[in-house]
Amino acid sequence: MTTSNESFYSTIDGALTPEQAAQALALAESGDTGDKPETGGAPATTAAPDDKGATEAGTTSEQQAAPAAGGTDGAKVVSEAEQTADNTVVLARDGKHTISFDEVLKIRKQRDEAQATADNAQQQLAALQAEAQARADAGQAPTKTDTMAAEVQAAIEAGADADLFGDFSEAGLRDGLLKLHQQSREQLRNELRAELQQELKKELQPLREQQSKSSSDAHLDAIYTAHPNADSIVESAEFKAWVDSQPSVVRNAYWGLFDPKTGGTSAEIVEVFDAYKAATEKPSSQPAADPKAAAKAATEAVRAGPPSSLSSIPGGRVDGLSPDERMAELSGVDLHYAMEGKTPEQITAWLNKQM
Repeated sequence: MTTSNESFYSTIDGALTPEQAAQALALAESGDTGDKPETGGAPATTAAPDDKGATEAGTTSEQQAAPAAGGTDGAKVVSEAEQTADNTVVLARDGKHTISFDEVLKIRKQRDEAQATADNAQQQLAALQAEAQARADAGQAPTKTDTMAAEVQAAIEAGADADLFGDFSEAGLRDGLLKLHQQSREQLRNELRAELQQELKKELQPLREQQSKSSSDAHLDAIYTAHPNADSIVESAEFKAWVDSQPSVVRNAYWGLFDPKTGGTSAEIVEVFDAYKAATEKPSSQPAADPKAAAKAATEAVRAGPPSSLSSIPGGRVDGLSPDERMAELSGVDLHYAMEGKTPEQITAWLNKQM
């Protein structure tokens, strides 16, 4: 059985509508049935219908009048009333596989029942319309049934299912119209809901774009605050070589953080840059200066020892400067260090001398 036939049969649940029954019969008769082939002969087939139900060889009546396409010479088409499981093979549309004849009988039965129901409903509706017309001709006002019958007729002509109206009694017409109106309201609500959702989505789009932009800006700000040269790092050959040197599980995780679609958080990216710098930057060869040692050296530089000779006496030195005068020549930082060993009174006295 082909996919189209299988899908059609799988959708059947209960009695068929007249349209479904006609479609099912068309599938069976317009290209899928033929005489049961003789022993050793090829199975008789008719041309398979295309997507629109038309056959390549012509209409069903033309096929029944002509020998089956692909069959043996002289093969004849058996009428529906004469077809049995013994004299008929039901071919799938591929012309190779067969369909159980019982399936055809089932479809035909459902078709006949659906057609009978439709005919009966149409007859009842026609009778109601005739009664309504008779009352109208007699000058009588239309009854509720007359009004409902007119609405039902219009609904059926518009494509409504006649089964909605049951036995076409006043109660059946009323219930059917209620169901039809409920379906119409539900369809209208769905359409309005979809339209409102579309309008809401359109109205919220600028806000979502702004939120996305703000989130992106915050993400980048966090990275550049921690590593102002982040662009240079990620584009460098050194960074690529360092990442590629990691174990595969770490390497894949690192590169995944920089994927435009599935990238990591700003904190994760900053952590990677921190690890890269810690692993690749060389430590300074000169030890950091000791602030206390620097202060002591500056103090010793301006502190004069006791005179050990005439040349050690102020005026006997080459520069001829006293310790206070030498302090006055110092810059701000050196002056600060020179004053660390003096008492507040000494500092005040020195400042008074400078004024």
